[in-house]
Amino acid sequence: MLLFGGIETTEGMIANAIFHVLSAPEARFLLESDPALVGAAVEESLRLEPAAAVVDRYATRVVELGGARIGERELVTVSLAGANRDPRVFAEPDRFDLTRDNARLHVTFAQGPHVCIRMHLARLEAQVALERVFARLQDVRLDPARPSAPRGLVFRKPPTLWAYWETLR
Repeated sequence: MLLFGGIETTEGMIANAIFHVLSAPEARFLLESDPALVGAAVEESLRLEPAAAVVDRYATRVVELGGARIGERELVTVSLAGANRDPRVFAEPDRFDLTRDNARLHVTFAQGPHVCIRMHLARLEAQVALERVFARLQDVRLDPARPSAPRGLVFRKPPTLWAYWETLR
């Protein structure tokens, strides 16, 4: 589980982060001006577009939530993507914002007994990938002739991420 569990989600997390930075000129400028913001870029991308957008859980007891009764052992599908865009927690939740001071409040890696035990490695992999892309590929940008965006219900990522650049640094 540990070996294979992070392949699809880490790949999606990296593709989503690159997509978000390349799609937001102000974020790109901030990241290039201050490479230390790479962690903020990863956290904000995790918040805005989790690679695993929903998780299934079973209720441990009868509960009422939002006026709906959930029975003990009943399957509940939880939208991490929806929770990460709660406007009561995140101002302008649909905007990619590297200066968001509470981006790390996202629930992308779940919490409690179901927290992703590989989350620290996943974050590190995404940070290194972003650092390398922007350090090595001069003027990398999305190809407007072949647009792409994250898709999918459970696993969300761009099916392809077409980009081009002038030269390697």
